[in-house]
Amino acid sequence: MFKKLAVILLLFTQVVCAQKSAVQQLRRQLAKVQDSIVYTNVLNELSMKWHLINADSCFWYAVQARDVANRLNYRKGIADALNNLSIAYALKANIKQAIEYEGKALVYYRQMEDNSNICQVTMNMSVFHSLAGMNETGQQYLYQAMDLGKKLVYDSIYSLVLINYAIRFNDDSTKRDSVQWAIQKAKKIAGNYPGCSRDLYYIHAFEADNLFRKGERAKAVTWINSLATQAQKDGLIYVAIDILRHIENYYKQGYQLDVIPYKEKIYALGKIAGYTDLMLPQVISIYRYYTRVNNAAKMAEYGHELWTLTDRQEVMKDSRHVNYLDYFLKEQELNEWHLSNKIQTEKLARANTQRLARRKLIAFLFGLLMILGGFTFSRYRSYRYLQQQEELLANMNAAISDKNRQLQVQDDFKNKLISVVAHDFREPLQNIIKVSALFRNGDADPALRQKLIKDTESSSRKTLEIFDNILRWIKSQLSGFVYAPAPCNLKDMFSGVIAEIPEGLQVAGDQAMLQFVHRSLLQGAATLGRDVRVVAVQEADRVKVMVISSPTVLTTQQATNLFAYEDAVYSVQGEGEELAMRFIICKDFMDKMGGQIWANVTGEQLQLIYALPSFS
Repeated sequence: MFKKLAVILLLFTQVVCAQKSAVQQLRRQLAKVQDSIVYTNVLNELSMKWHLINADSCFWYAVQARDVANRLNYRKGIADALNNLSIAYALKANIKQAIEYEGKALVYYRQMEDNSNICQVTMNMSVFHSLAGMNETGQQYLYQAMDLGKKLVYDSIYSLVLINYAIRFNDDSTKRDSVQWAIQKAKKIAGNYPGCSRDLYYIHAFEADNLFRKGERAKAVTWINSLATQAQKDGLIYVAIDILRHIENYYKQGYQLDVIPYKEKIYALGKIAGYTDLMLPQVISIYRYYTRVNNAAKMAEYGHELWTLTDRQEVMKDSRHVNYLDYFLKEQELNEWHLSNKIQTEKLARANTQRLARRKLIAFLFGLLMILGGFTFSRYRSYRYLQQQEELLANMNAAISDKNRQLQVQDDFKNKLISVVAHDFREPLQNIIKVSALFRNGDADPALRQKLIKDTESSSRKTLEIFDNILRWIKSQLSGFVYAPAPCNLKDMFSGVIAEIPEGLQVAGDQAMLQFVHRSLLQGAATLGRDVRVVAVQEADRVKVMVISSPTVLTTQQATNLFAYEDAVYSVQGEGEELAMRFIICKDFMDKMGGQIWANVTGEQLQLIYALPSFS
């Protein structure tokens, strides 16, 4: 249990070489601070420093910080205090309360989008859940922290996450390579940050483990002893305890040495720092050893310690103890409210005294202000009236200019539309003339006659389809058009097309409009590229559909203008104005349905994309 809790030490990115010296410096700073926000931050930093030296002091400063932060409604201070309280409760072996406070801190950090602290708290949640027996949940939190850590701009926190990963899986032989990778990566990152000296203690301890596995066991024990001694000198008592645990692990792996002195040293350090609630496994092991060797004095000493710790464990199980801190904080808040009320009462008394002396002056000034106010108000009304007239005139001119631009764009589009319609009429009419001539002469080849009839039917059907689509588009432009979205199943609409669409995925839209959009995008993808396929994905409350083809003949700039009124025809120049008109109508249909449509070129791949609200 104690080994897993080592991750608590990874909460903070700045560790000084001498903790007690840093605490003294912060105390001196606290006495000089005048700003309440800075005062709260110093209290939280003191709580953080103390958790490596004394758990009770860590708790006390966290409580003070939370009181001040609550009065100021300072969310960052509240979150940091909750974080420190979680550590204090974990050091007291109250994992249930630690999870509760860490969960509250995580909510605050997510609201502030503080990614660094989100990563740290998520990492702690993985440890607390594992200690509570929820190993699967703990592992999920750990992997979330790994994903968050590698995306941070300042990756010193990522070093802490990697160390935590190595601690979690150090004894798992199947993950030996990944643990070694994590240690080397953490060591490289820690080398870039002078404040990560504590990280290096853990990294060196892992390197000692590697020596042990290679057979250099005595050298590994010597190195661990040296690291623990130096950590204790630097005031990192918790780090020293955790490093000494490596020797106990060597003993469990078959190395013959007297491990009891190390366990006694761990317990002595834990007792000094107030970590006694975590020492129960150590005391049990030591007591059993002295029972076996029949050492009465040591049995009495550690028997008393064992009784004390187990009695405290029973108290910790009492539900009233779990809520003790909440009761304490509420009492503190009540006292603060009483004090605030007293101060406000005194201020009101002083204000009443001063009000009597100012009444005559106020009466004189009031008359003067009434005169000045009337004059100012009349001038202000005149000024506002002129300003409103100018704004109205400017808005009318701007509206007229906008309408002129819109009319010009629409006029250009209609001219192009008429040109396309005239062009599409030409082919079926020419085919009809050819068929008529063949029938009039009566001596044409039957196969040629059949081909002309088939071509005439195909071109006529295509022209009719274009007219239907244009008619629907024109109706959508009329003022009486009302859009009524309905569920549209994408997989059914793309039947017969190579498509990667989840079952049951639906969008809210107009069936006919969507059919036109789909046909146009498929035709465009086939015209401007090859190997057409369709991909649809759910994104939050909308669905994104991509029609992809490769390679493409378009440039990135041409793809950007593909659905614009002014530039669509230019973008597909050489591929036909009909396709440009189709894309412009697709853009209008998407606007009517509350969606977006655009095009991208990635490498040689063309992506025609639209997004509509999901129907759920």
